[in-house]
Amino acid sequence: MEKFKEDFPALKKYAAYLNTASEGLTPKKVLESIKEFIDKTGRNEWNELTEEVEKPAKREISKLIGCSTEEVSFSIQTTDGFRRILLSIKPKKDGNIVGIDLEFPSISLAIKSLSEKIGSEIRIIRHRNGKYDLSDFERAIDNNTYAVILSSVIWVNGFMMPIREISRIAHEKGALVIVDGVQHVGAVSINVKKAEIDAMAVGGEKWLLNNTIGSGFIYVNKEIIENLEPPAQTLLNYQEPEVGWSKWWTLIDKDPWKPLKNQRTASKLDWGGGKPYILMEALRSAVEYINSIGIENIENHNRRLKKKIVERALEAGYKIIGYVEDEDSWSSITTISTGRGYDYEMKLVKEMRDEGIQVSYRGSTGIGGIRISPHIYNDENDIEILFSKLKLKEKF
Repeated sequence: MEKFKEDFPALKKYAAYLNTASEGLTPKKVLESIKEFIDKTGRNEWNELTEEVEKPAKREISKLIGCSTEEVSFSIQTTDGFRRILLSIKPKKDGNIVGIDLEFPSISLAIKSLSEKIGSEIRIIRHRNGKYDLSDFERAIDNNTYAVILSSVIWVNGFMMPIREISRIAHEKGALVIVDGVQHVGAVSINVKKAEIDAMAVGGEKWLLNNTIGSGFIYVNKEIIENLEPPAQTLLNYQEPEVGWSKWWTLIDKDPWKPLKNQRTASKLDWGGGKPYILMEALRSAVEYINSIGIENIENHNRRLKKKIVERALEAGYKIIGYVEDEDSWSSITTISTGRGYDYEMKLVKEMRDEGIQVSYRGSTGIGGIRISPHIYNDENDIEILFSKLKLKEKF
């Protein structure tokens, strides 16, 4: 992946950028696509944005996650899409939602807020030293569970959840599986059909290389679309009229209070009005870039770097938070602890940032450490720079 470094102009700022779990870097290709979009807008050269921007973006996303284009919609990063999914599912009377204690706060607070309004019980599964055990899901999920909601990769330490197995447990009890995939998609492969995910929200700002742009997407399995009930549907959440939109707007006998036919695609959860096409174009360009490299190639690269991080951390006597030996269960995130305490490690992260080595410190629910998250623009030299600096700092 060395050849891809030149595609990312922001790398010039850093000695080693290992912080994609916070913010991914944006390739020149995406920046050029945004500029071209603005230039075409200035020249008023767009003919049909749905055909020229929206549909191509859906094709790239569906290729990346293994679904149909009709199962893809768009959002503002992750939380906006997740909120729309959450507000559209039908709660069971006296039902419960199952979640996890290491959930990202935007997701957990949305679940808590909704549950308090509708009177649903929340069952929170506790981690075991940064990992989760399927037996805990088997005990928590019952016939009154209507949704299991969780991140597929844990933001604190990169633990990859066994989503397919969790989905099967949930579906046996009639529950939906709703996933936050922002720390997963673009870093390692995921097939939403094989994982049996019912709905997923993904922001573009991390592994999909759309930092600060605000892009994101929603996946909704076509089998559940009909059963979703958005709280308020507006015009473009309905199907296009048989006469087409252009003709429909001219009809003098249309009743603006009469709803059109219900949408049978993920667009049922779309904005419902004018769309931020520039976000779609930025995301399209980034996902096309990822697809051109191949998500399997990216996954193999990222896991090779993770293996190097694991080796160097263990050699140094550091603890890996939530470590598992099964490499097939690895995400692109590794969180380590030097064992010298929170204040020391926070100081270490700040000093490294001041010297151009970008990592983060993250913690929650009793665990935490220095989070390292390489992507396609990193190589083993970046890992060596990081651990050489850690070793040097340990002497003082």
